[in-house]
Amino acid sequence: MSTRATLALAAVLAALPALAQERPSEGDLFGGDTPEAQETTPTPADATRPDESALFGDSTGDSTEASPAAPQDAAATGAGDAQPQDRDAQALGGPAATNAFDTEEAVEDPLKIGGRFYLRAFTQGNEGVSFGNTSVSTPMLVDGYFDARPTDRLRGFVLGRLTFDPTRREGSGSLIPSAGTSSPTTVTAAPSVLLDQAWLRFDLGRTLFITAGKQHVKWGTARFWNPTDFLTPQRRDPLALFDARTGATMLKVHVPWEAKGWNFYAIGLLDNAGPANTLGQVGGAARAEVVLGPAELGIDAVFQRGRKPRFGLDFSSGLGPIDIYGEIALRRGSDTPLYRLPTGVSFSDLLGQVQGNGGLPPDLGALPIEAYYPDGYTPQLSGGATWTFAYSENDTATVGVEYFYNSTGYPTSLVYPYLIFQGQFQPFYLGQHYAAVYGLLAGPGSWDDTNFILSNLGNLSDRSFITRLDVTHRALRYLSVEAFVAVNYGQKGGEFRFALDLPAMSMGGQVIPPLVVAPPTVQAGVGLRIDL
Repeated sequence: MSTRATLALAAVLAALPALAQERPSEGDLFGGDTPEAQETTPTPADATRPDESALFGDSTGDSTEASPAAPQDAAATGAGDAQPQDRDAQALGGPAATNAFDTEEAVEDPLKIGGRFYLRAFTQGNEGVSFGNTSVSTPMLVDGYFDARPTDRLRGFVLGRLTFDPTRREGSGSLIPSAGTSSPTTVTAAPSVLLDQAWLRFDLGRTLFITAGKQHVKWGTARFWNPTDFLTPQRRDPLALFDARTGATMLKVHVPWEAKGWNFYAIGLLDNAGPANTLGQVGGAARAEVVLGPAELGIDAVFQRGRKPRFGLDFSSGLGPIDIYGEIALRRGSDTPLYRLPTGVSFSDLLGQVQGNGGLPPDLGALPIEAYYPDGYTPQLSGGATWTFAYSENDTATVGVEYFYNSTGYPTSLVYPYLIFQGQFQPFYLGQHYAAVYGLLAGPGSWDDTNFILSNLGNLSDRSFITRLDVTHRALRYLSVEAFVAVNYGQKGGEFRFALDLPAMSMGGQVIPPLVVAPPTVQAGVGLRIDL
């Protein structure tokens, strides 16, 4: 090995301890509640991209946003006294090469590199399905990031993601989500590379704080149903321990009012409703967060071409030993049509009444199903409460309830099969009325590194339910072990016991083979996660 290569290798090895010691927090890097990663009104139990305390019900709730206007201490950023420069350094770095940030102390090690390895295995039992035919999935997720902070006023962050599932055939997937998940199965055997985050953050005069690029911004305070989370294109899976949604591209301007503890945001949306390749397609959003006594309020609005204007209001407050929260999303009408079946007739019955043309099976387009747009405003309202209490000298438990009203949901499950073919089957937002009850234990007794959370969710409109127990254990400093088991019960054909038994159909001259889906009965899974 040459002398130059030896010196380079020694420099890399010498830098490794510093990288490990100064690794940013998990929430900071993977979309937690930090100013750089996402903006959110503090909430007693926010589960989106959770750190350990948020996931398992830390009674303090999500950390509030530290005011970016307060400069960091030079020692905290790793900045030291300027070193004397030689003649070449003075010539190359003199006044002609300065910029607006040259007055800031530069850190000695401005770039951090790290990532996450997340390996999971799931199985789901279905009614009437043998043990040997029980479905299995082993998705793999790998995140890698570059985090550059040359000064306390400038930061750049990039996070890429690789996903892979060896149990899926190439091109496989399903339009039908598994019970208790928020999206259809679309992963394939081929590795998929995604860009989760890529943003640059800086300030102007410590008054305007700007973040530009692909980023996570979460609004709302609810734990399970989050209707005011307008800036994330996908709905969150409220039962998932890890939020795998990717960020959206936007320009965010933050103006804090430190004396009041208030915050104001103006946001330009570049891909929230699809790529904005003309100025007219660029969306806009605004939000104000204010503190009034013990209550924290958030007021927001979003405007985009091709979509109805959306307005939101959320709050969180303490009421004695109980924390209460709620949010309401409001818009006029609906962006997509709703569907109405003849009273008391199921989708299967309708297929039996329709004759196919030219020898084809029944045509979906000929079904007597009415598509319509609702009149007036269509609210979505969620609210809940949590209570944390001590059950021993050193241990506490948290219990909570939440309710969700969805005015654009359906009162029965009869229309669910048709929604699948229309691409509008959105789990956790299908029914009109939902409710949840949950409890959690963080490090009970001598199990300081183990946490338990028990959740029970129900679609009250179609009377189907799911109960799930999650357990996580910090086995090593960087290794977390997860496991869950869930039981599905209630009305067969409902959201959480979804079932299909449909004959062959045709759509646009194409034949759709018979669809048979047995209702789920139990689900289980394990996971291993390493954060570096």
